[in-house]
Amino acid sequence: MFLMGERPEYVDQILSRLRKISEHMLASLPEPVERVSLPEVTDLYAEYNSDSLFVVESGSIHACQNGRSVIVFEPGDLVGLNNAYGLPSPEFSSDEYVILGRYDATTLLKHLTEDRDKVSSWTAYLVTLSAVFGDAYSRIVKTQTRPNTGFLQYKAGDVIIAEGDEATEVYTIIQGQAEVSVDGIKVGDVLRDEIFGAMAVFTQSKRSATVTATEPCSVLAVPKNEFVSLMQTHPETTLTLIENMARNIINLNAQLVQQQDKSNTSVV
Repeated sequence: MFLMGERPEYVDQILSRLRKISEHMLASLPEPVERVSLPEVTDLYAEYNSDSLFVVESGSIHACQNGRSVIVFEPGDLVGLNNAYGLPSPEFSSDEYVILGRYDATTLLKHLTEDRDKVSSWTAYLVTLSAVFGDAYSRIVKTQTRPNTGFLQYKAGDVIIAEGDEATEVYTIIQGQAEVSVDGIKVGDVLRDEIFGAMAVFTQSKRSATVTATEPCSVLAVPKNEFVSLMQTHPETTLTLIENMARNIINLNAQLVQQQDKSNTSVV
């Protein structure tokens, strides 16, 4: 089995485990009801009803959703479980010559669960298969929930956020650097990849500081509701935000100490 598109390394490890379980599980299969040789096929289950399961013997079968190939079944893979269990299923197609072993679904499933060892292998297969599909689905959801973002360009000296403005967006500097000031006094810097402007958005208050580009900047602006969705589907964004806020607090504390030291020096 092969998943289309980019995937993390651990997914290949899960697929390798699935392949080993499948090889062990299918090694003792009886002869199929028939061997189906197809030069190509547009929709396998338009030609065969749901009481058939297939094992790929040669070539490959593509599982297609909305006209898009998402999974490729290779030799040794079992095809058609969703159909056998009466669940929604993708279309299975192939544009190459393929040989399939066709089995009666009821008979095959009975064979795969007829003793304790086979039940153990079958359970491991289903759990691992579920892990593969669950991971793939979660990554698809992440892709689909990427927000409609706006890329903004600023020159050195341009104000990105003005103190006292209404807060409706959260920002990230993609390229460049900016400084943060309160009442005209610099209190910190905003560096590349740093998230800023979130505090006022979440507290529904006006901007408490001004952010000014100190060099040409490319800035990503994300509306509040889309940023909340981004945090829910990308937990790493929350961690980055917490780290940024912690650094800002440290910088503000340092500024406060410096101001106190100056005041004490003046008094002396």
